[in-house]
Amino acid sequence: MPFAGVEAALAGMAVGAAVTLLAMGRRRSPPLAASTEGTLDAQRQLVEALGNSRDGVALFDSANRLITCNERYRQLLSPIKGSISPGARFDDLMAELARIENRDEGWLVRKMSGGGLTDATASEDKFRDGQWITVSAYATQDGGQLRILRDITPRKQAQISLEGTVSWLKGVMDTVVDGIVTIDETGTVLSINPAAERLFGWAADQVVGRNVKMLMPDPHQSAHDDYIRTYLRTGMRKIGSSGREVEGLRRDGTSFPMELAIAEMQQGDMLTFIGVIRDISDRKKNELALLDSKNRLRDQADRLQGIIDNMPQGVAVFAADDALIALNESAIRMLGLPHAEITPGTIDISLFMALLAANDTPHGYQSAQLTADLAENIRERPEMVFEHFAPSGIIMEVRSSSMPGGGLILSFTDVTDRKRVEQTLREAKDEAERGNRAKNTFLANISHELRTPLNAIIGFSEMMKHEIFGPLEPASYRTYVDDIHESGQHLLELINDILDMSKAEAGMTDLMETAVHVPDLVRVAIRLLARRAENAGISLSEDLPPTLPLLLADERRLRQIILNLGSNAVKFTDEGGAVIIGARVTEAGFVITVSDTGIGMTAEELQRVMEPFVQADTRLSRKYEGSGLGLPLTKALVGAHRGTLHLDSEPGRGTTVTVTFPSSRIVNQDSAAADI
Repeated sequence: MPFAGVEAALAGMAVGAAVTLLAMGRRRSPPLAASTEGTLDAQRQLVEALGNSRDGVALFDSANRLITCNERYRQLLSPIKGSISPGARFDDLMAELARIENRDEGWLVRKMSGGGLTDATASEDKFRDGQWITVSAYATQDGGQLRILRDITPRKQAQISLEGTVSWLKGVMDTVVDGIVTIDETGTVLSINPAAERLFGWAADQVVGRNVKMLMPDPHQSAHDDYIRTYLRTGMRKIGSSGREVEGLRRDGTSFPMELAIAEMQQGDMLTFIGVIRDISDRKKNELALLDSKNRLRDQADRLQGIIDNMPQGVAVFAADDALIALNESAIRMLGLPHAEITPGTIDISLFMALLAANDTPHGYQSAQLTADLAENIRERPEMVFEHFAPSGIIMEVRSSSMPGGGLILSFTDVTDRKRVEQTLREAKDEAERGNRAKNTFLANISHELRTPLNAIIGFSEMMKHEIFGPLEPASYRTYVDDIHESGQHLLELINDILDMSKAEAGMTDLMETAVHVPDLVRVAIRLLARRAENAGISLSEDLPPTLPLLLADERRLRQIILNLGSNAVKFTDEGGAVIIGARVTEAGFVITVSDTGIGMTAEELQRVMEPFVQADTRLSRKYEGSGLGLPLTKALVGAHRGTLHLDSEPGRGTTVTVTFPSSRIVNQDSAAADI
């Protein structure tokens, strides 16, 4: 602070003059008493002269004892104010002050060095109450000293604040990510922060003092000085505080895009320009990538539009905000929409649906019709399929599908021909069902008509066979009666099979379900088929585990299933072959198997034998007789129990029929699981 130094110098001059006057007074007063009295007067006059000063003044003798001081001196040394009195030793005062202020030994040594004169030349002390004091000491001719204390608290506080501000600003300059460069009106660099050093690749000491154009590529480098001169002359600036994009030059000679903003600061006669620099290389790369991506997306959009325009289906695409973003030519043509008015961006899904509803002409059709609130239904359930009838008579299937991230796609498919075919098929199906019902009615009626005389034939032939009314003569008639009875029974079984098959096809098979012991039914079937198998030279056996659970089934129908499969196996097995009927419980359910070593079937024959009235051998000279209802009827009865029938056969190696009933039909599941 320049004024504080002048003031201290003036005070020193005054003190020096006072000390000189005091010494001269002593030399002019030879008597001792008069000399002592004169000295004291001079000292009092000196202290009184400085009493109104804002500085504290104290005079010490050659023994460093206090002679006198002003009140300001006591105020500035308030911690030891009570001890400051004439005769007090300087060393004692400093020791007491060190103790109260908690100063270390080094501080006290410095204060007492040279009797207090050494440290006082540039001494500043801060007390615990925050007060700052500067000390000045001047030696007197008699070996004493004059000490002057000055309160410099406001100046120190301002200095500390300024130093803090400067430190904070320097910290900001050093830590900001943007480069900061300051120059004067000649373009000379005054300062450069670390961010700018990293940005340009130069150290601060390599740039400061040189022209800033070293950081610019041509043509800006050669024209920069003219920019400054033009601005100083006209006030017209090319770059303002809002900034603009320019190019910078790195130390390695590469240029880079940067954003530059310039502000100016006037300090007296000195004009300083402050440039804030930001590297926008990444931003430029992103902008180029964004532009490239935008162009690619535009090309893709054009290609996609070309693709959907060539699709036979109509397509309408809506964004997440329901705005129409794509509509192909097929949709416009099929829906009969005004071509010039319906374009992407002009309508939303609600208006689009309203237009469809207005054009819908569903006369004579039983179908869900489009209405204006259909848009809300699509929003709630985007995956919808419905029909739309165009004024031109076209019937369209409208399918809505949601898009990832929102949005909706409506596709329109012309199903007019398909609907006509469906109608034709529906009519044909109805006709077939009427024919099937007529067939079933015919079979029921003809069966009734056949059973009535057939029962008489069977009954009377049985009476004749057992000779209830007497012997049948001649004896050769007995053979004829047996043939008549057997043929009647065969015809009755055939009629019953036909009726059962008709019921099964109509889903009218009645089941009387009970808990059935399957091994008993297997053994009954083997007993009934044993004579036929023995006559044909075939081995007939069972394959049953020691225990099996009960099966919930219709006992009569289950017996019929086992007998039909066993009878087929015996019929199609040659002499010396074997038939095995078995049952077991597996994870799939309750399984009944009938295996034979008979003639077997091809894959084509396996499909054909499951059709009613069809046999594997279709020749007129076929070896094996039968109506062709055995397997189809058996499959129908198994299906009525919610089971499955599977054939595994190979020509010349035999056939295995596997009937599987679901596990839910197994009674006493615990014992079944143990058997597994």
